[in-house]
Amino acid sequence: MANSIVALRAYRDGLHLIIKPHLSIIEIEEAIQEEISRMNRPLNGTSLQIDLKGPTLQEEEMAYLRSKLKEVYNVTVRDFMIVSEEPPPPPIAAAPTTHIVTQVVNPPDSRESEPSRIVPYTIRSGQTEEFPQGSLIIYGDVNSGAEVRAGGDIVVLGALRGNAHAGMNGRLSAVIIAMHLVPLQLQISNYFNRIPIGKKSRGYPEIARIGKEDMIIVERFVKF
Repeated sequence: MANSIVALRAYRDGLHLIIKPHLSIIEIEEAIQEEISRMNRPLNGTSLQIDLKGPTLQEEEMAYLRSKLKEVYNVTVRDFMIVSEEPPPPPIAAAPTTHIVTQVVNPPDSRESEPSRIVPYTIRSGQTEEFPQGSLIIYGDVNSGAEVRAGGDIVVLGALRGNAHAGMNGRLSAVIIAMHLVPLQLQISNYFNRIPIGKKSRGYPEIARIGKEDMIIVERFVKF
């Protein structure tokens, strides 16, 4: 059943935890636990922004949530924001309830207004997922032996163990993001980066992009 108190969404500036604080702080805490459990994905080492709808939480309640998320899930709260009741821009991914591939159109100011395709399942060995028209967001893993290609960015809300090619149409600003970045090979536009065999996940989200030296660099992902 959908959680009517909180919702965890992944936008292009990072994860957002949307809260309607019309109940007690304990009830909100329980709803957060339920929402994170529904994801069935570890959030260890990530950061998020908390968007507050409705009555504003007290300072001590914000501090309590910040402390609990860090203590229980090792999640850092970037900021608290009060938002209107108007619907937010479409998320790049959310916890799926069906295995349906969905295409969404991003708002005009989002990564050059390109479309995105959401794939709410794991890409298995031998499979290829391609979306030349824009960005590819995978709610699952990309297993070893699988390949994903996109004209824009590639975002993997799981482990990337296969091959990934972002900017396949030549876009040098494309990036590759994964919760656990342990691929066989990364490619952005015409630039390659082969990862040493046996590389271990660092335990936090990472982003691969083309750096100043015209080579692919990998660093910790916080936000665009």
